[in-house]
Amino acid sequence: MATAPNSSSDEEFDTAARLRTAVTRLHRRLRQQSLGGLSPGQASTLAMIARLGAPTLGALAKAEQIQPPSMTRLIAGMEETGLVSRAVEEQDRRISRVSLTTKGRRELERVRTMKTAYLVERLSGLSLAEKSKALELVELLERIEEDQ
Repeated sequence: MATAPNSSSDEEFDTAARLRTAVTRLHRRLRQQSLGGLSPGQASTLAMIARLGAPTLGALAKAEQIQPPSMTRLIAGMEETGLVSRAVEEQDRRISRVSLTTKGRRELERVRTMKTAYLVERLSGLSLAEKSKALELVELLERIEEDQ
């Protein structure tokens, strides 16, 4: 758990706070630009299913950090709209796995494409030097994220 800054790390703490705020705002903006008819929870769940393969409802709830009954309701709604399908495991019929349907994969790709297009548009207004700095920042953020 992070602690409050001490005098030698005030600048690092301030930088981290600014980074957190900027990332949060950018994430919110990307979500607003891309959701279309999906809720934020649905879009996030589609991405997590794609990442995990065919997770159980319990594994998906844990990954999305929501309670299993909430995940069950979310998946039921997504199943109704044809975004996901559920398959009961042969060995243990109490367990079902969730998969993306073709429609779900298309929706996830649409969301990702719209987010990327938004960033392409925003980056196009930068100078070459700024674009180079943006690339360096991406590499730093990837390194920070990899350390988890």
